[in-house]
Amino acid sequence: MNDPFPVMENMTVKMVREYLKRKQSIILPVGVIEQHGYHLPLKTDALIAAHIGRRIGERTGILVAPTIHQSFSGGGLPGTINVSPSVMSLVISDVLVSLVSQGFRNVYVLRCHGGSENARALDNAIKLLLRLNPAFENVMVALFPLSELQGEDRMRTQALREGDWHAGWVETSLVMALEPDLVRMDELELDPEPLLKMQIDHPDNYQHAEKIVDDPNVIPRMTQRPDIHVGVMGYPERASRELGERLVESAVHAGATKILDLEAKADGVYKEVPFTPEPLIFNMDP
Repeated sequence: MNDPFPVMENMTVKMVREYLKRKQSIILPVGVIEQHGYHLPLKTDALIAAHIGRRIGERTGILVAPTIHQSFSGGGLPGTINVSPSVMSLVISDVLVSLVSQGFRNVYVLRCHGGSENARALDNAIKLLLRLNPAFENVMVALFPLSELQGEDRMRTQALREGDWHAGWVETSLVMALEPDLVRMDELELDPEPLLKMQIDHPDNYQHAEKIVDDPNVIPRMTQRPDIHVGVMGYPERASRELGERLVESAVHAGATKILDLEAKADGVYKEVPFTPEPLIFNMDP
C-alpha cells in the first residue's frame, strides 16, 4: 500500500536507485497548459499524459517521470501558458540528459500535446541530442504521439478525419473517463460559424497572418485570430464517459504493447537504417 511505483515523483532516492538496478527504462509524459474551451480544464493535455503514462507504467513495470507541463500552445486565451518551442525543447533535452546521467537507457516520450510548432521542435531537439551528445551513444529515445496509440477500431483516426482536433469529443471523453469532476458540459460553448468550421477544417486556422509589406520575403507575424473566444475544434457534444474508457484502454494497451516490443529488441547498439532526406527547401525555379 505504501509503494508509489511507477510514479517517480512520489518515490524516494532509494526507491529509484533500487529500480535502476533491475531496469533502466522510463516513460516521460508531455502535456501543456492551454485553452480547452469553457467545458474542459486548462491542464487537459497534461492530465491525459499523466494518467495514460501511469497506466502504461503499471502495465509494463516501467517507471514514469514527472509530466512536463511547459510546452508551446500558440493560443492566446486566458489561462494559456506559452513556452516557446525552442525553450520547451531545451527543457525536455535537459530532462533527458539528467535521466541518462543517472543510468536510464531507454526513454519513451509520450507526447500528449500536438501543435505544429511544438511537435516539430521536439522532434528536431531529440534528433540533435542523439547526434551531438556522446552520453546518448547507447541510449534509445522513442517518441510516441498519443494520437498513434489506438486500437483496431481506429477511433482517433476517424475523429481526426472529421476535424475533431482539440477539446472535441475525443479529449472530452478522455477527461470524462479520467477525472470526470473536471468536465463542465453545462458550460459548453462553441465559437460561431464560420469560425468553428475554419478550425475544424484545419487546426492551424485559429491563427491569422499579418505583414507590414505583403511580399514573399517578408516574414509574417502569426497570432491567434482576435474573434476566437472559445477555441474548441471539434464536436464535444458527442463525448461520453463510455467512449473515454474505450479510448483510455486502447491507448494504454497499444502503448504498453509497443513499449514491451521495443524493450525486448533494444540492445543498446546503434545500427544503420534506411534514410530518406527531407524535401529540398531551395527554390530552383528559373
